[in-house]
Amino acid sequence: GAFFNGVLATVLATPCTAPFLAPALGFAFTQTAAVIVLMFVTVALGLAFPYVALSWNPKLLRFLPKPGPWMEKFKVAMGFPMLATGVWLFTVSIEYYGGRVLWFGIFLIVIAMAAWVFGEFFQRGTGRRGLALGIAGALTLGGVVFGLEGQMQWRTPTDPLAAKAGVVQDFPGGIRWHRWSPEAVAKAREAGQPVLVDFTAKWCATCIWNKKTSIDIESVGAVMADKNFKAFRADYTRRPDYITEELRDRGRAGVPLVLVFPADKTREPEMLPELLTADTVLNALNGAVD
Repeated sequence: GAFFNGVLATVLATPCTAPFLAPALGFAFTQTAAVIVLMFVTVALGLAFPYVALSWNPKLLRFLPKPGPWMEKFKVAMGFPMLATGVWLFTVSIEYYGGRVLWFGIFLIVIAMAAWVFGEFFQRGTGRRGLALGIAGALTLGGVVFGLEGQMQWRTPTDPLAAKAGVVQDFPGGIRWHRWSPEAVAKAREAGQPVLVDFTAKWCATCIWNKKTSIDIESVGAVMADKNFKAFRADYTRRPDYITEELRDRGRAGVPLVLVFPADKTREPEMLPELLTADTVLNALNGAVD
């Protein structure tokens, strides 16, 4: 229905805050409860405005494509990008459960089958609707109890620090990334090194775009090597509390966030915009050592 379409649109819009929401929400979280509520109401009104405008003035509907059989084909075609997004987001769960994520995939297939049985034989069917409802319920219950609880053990994700603590990773562009912590950044600056910190997450499309086009590239890697930069990456995929606190201290409600710290400890770090270009990053790096 219309209500759940709105819920879906809101949920899909929330993982990333770039490029416009990050400053607004970062400001809101530093204000009183009333201002926070007002900011979120304003965001909600903006999301709802197109629907309200079309309902208030139906004449505007003439600017929309005319309905017809093409809409059914368009709906099916748009399902493929949604499936692709689902596969991409599914890979994030590997970060939490490793090989056990296979059972999450099986659970999703079982839930899809239950939804099909419910829609085809309960909502549209005329006979044996009770049987259809029972089968759909049994599939759902079995998927949760056996798949999620029994095999996947979704309540006990893996410890992300157990296998990766202290590991230095080489990424495209020749940049050696270290695990971020405030203490590590302070230690690097004590040693006279300028620092680049990238707050990112595997589910953040803008973060991935920034890395591919503006951070993990050869020109940036060359400047960082020449200027003796130390690079840190703060992985916000699992929303750890200590990174959440750092983001809020920096006036941000989420990722992406890139900071460039000069070697001079008396200077404040430069906060780069949410959507980056290579020139923006290069200028910040060069400015940190001038």
